[in-house]
Order: sequence, then C-alpha cells, then structure tokens
Amino acid sequence: MAKTIVSIGDLVLDIVAPVKFPVRRGDHQRLPDCLSTPGGAANFILTARNLGIDVVAVGAVGSDTHGEAILRPLRERGVDTRYVAALPDSTSTLVLTLTDRSVGEHVFLGHYGEGPDVPYPDGLDAVIEKSDAVFLMSYTLLEKRVLALAVRALEHAYKVGIPIYLDAGPLIGMADQEQVKWALQHTHLFFLTDEEAPLVTQGLQSDNAYASLMHQGPKYAVVKHGPKGCTVVTNDWWLANPAFAVEKVTDTVGAGDCFDAAFLAGLLHGLEMEQCAQLANATGSVNAQKIGAGVNAPTAAEIRAVLDKAGEQVAYPWPK
Repeated sequence: MAKTIVSIGDLVLDIVAPVKFPVRRGDHQRLPDCLSTPGGAANFILTARNLGIDVVAVGAVGSDTHGEAILRPLRERGVDTRYVAALPDSTSTLVLTLTDRSVGEHVFLGHYGEGPDVPYPDGLDAVIEKSDAVFLMSYTLLEKRVLALAVRALEHAYKVGIPIYLDAGPLIGMADQEQVKWALQHTHLFFLTDEEAPLVTQGLQSDNAYASLMHQGPKYAVVKHGPKGCTVVTNDWWLANPAFAVEKVTDTVGAGDCFDAAFLAGLLHGLEMEQCAQLANATGSVNAQKIGAGVNAPTAAEIRAVLDKAGEQVAYPWPK
C-alpha cells in the first residue's frame, strides 16, 4: 500500500555552480557546467518519490519564472503541488550554491522569497488526516509568509495523531526559539547533525546534547555524522550505524535531506531502526557522489547498488 508524506515549506530554486575555492574578489572562473534544480525540501521530496512514496508539497513559491522552475520538475515526477501557493507580486526563494568538487565542499548564498502571508488551503486538514507523516524543515520557521500555515498544519497533525518529523538545518539557531521549542514538543522524530546539536541544546555537545534533546519532546533523534554514519537516540537506547564507503566525495549538497527521506520511507514501511539507518546511509553516500540533489536525487536503483555492494539486505519494498 502506498505511503503518503505531507512536506511543508522550504521550496527553493538551487543554482549549483562548480568553482575552485577560495573565490577571491577580482578573480574570474569559467564554470564547466551549472545546475538549476528545485532544492531545499525538494531534495527530500524527490528522494521520497524515487523510493515510491507519495508526497504532497505545501508552501509557497513566487509568481515568477523561478516559481515555475521549482514546481515543474515536482509535477513531472508525480508530486502533488495543489497546496503550493504562488500569490501575485511574490518572489521565489533562491539559493546560489558554490561547490568545489575537488574537495566536496560548498557554500550557500540564499535569499528568502517575499510576498503576502499564504492562507491556509481548503482541504489540507483532510489530506493531513489521510497521510502517514508530516515533514518539516526548520527553514520553514524562517519563512514569514508560510509560518502561520505551517504552525496550524502541525497543530492539526498532532491533534489527529499523525507523526511529525522535523529536520534541524544549520539555520535553526536563527529561528524564534519559542517556535523551535514548540516544534520539538510536537515532533515524533528529530533529524540533526553534530554541528546543529548545540543550536537546540543551549550549547551542549555530543552525548550531553543528545540526552538533552530527549527531554524536549521527540521520541527519537537521528544524528547525522556525515562520513561516519548516524546514531539513533532514544531515552532508553542508542544505535550507531556506520556509513558506506565512498570512493570520491563530489558534492554533499542535499545529502542530509536525501538521508531524511530514505530513513522516513523505511519507517513508514515498517523497517527496524537499524535497517532505516542502513537505507538512509546508503542514500547519503549516493548523493555525495553526484552533483547537487533535486532532480539528481538518489534513485532506488542507485541506493540498492550501494547496499548490494556492501552485502547488506534491507527489506524495503523497492518500486519497480
């Protein structure tokens, strides 16, 4: 039976440009190529679609050419975009990503889209009630025009018992901390990285930070360690799962978003936490060897190839 995720906010257009670091004032570089693709939550959305999950996107883009560039690839891949607003005189969120493929590092330069507050869509409550999960990037807490919609949607999901999954993101420290606290109290599972942990635990590090998180509301936390894999944290036990070997890291843009999608897809299909972690780590390793994410998000075949090469059997119902 198909599973459905409602993904709220953080719909952006990524311009991924390969450069050589450092980029200095007055220097000139010729780009060998340049990728324009939906990014942000679209990295999560398109990975989930590649794994056979139905996704309903909720949020806002601009009434501009960038907005159409975000939505068209989503629609072409079967994402339900009926609840994405493009209000008059609004602009899309743009992220310029400078990435040095020789070292697999990147820099984000972002501009949030602007426009009037997005009204709560008719019918969204019913869609949430029929879904299996609601997913939110913390970037959405910084989207002024979408914030009220997001809060109301999360409140409804929580009220009717639909589990909420939240990803921290590197800008969570810039969000209103009362909003962050409220979101954590309503979250079933919280995704974050080692670098993001201090931002939500008053500066605590490592094990102390993870233990602190368990007192803020989430039943589970999944800590992403990049090339070292991940750790699933609960009040009662911790589970460390190693990463898969990567011959050459090309670009880590979107790797964490794609990881989230795979982990959640595994959960929705009843996999044990260890297998969810293996599926997610394999997905992250695929993404790290590609350019950007979005339309280049890991495919089911690519993820399976990583697992097969490592001799890992994950009982996922792979799409045909």
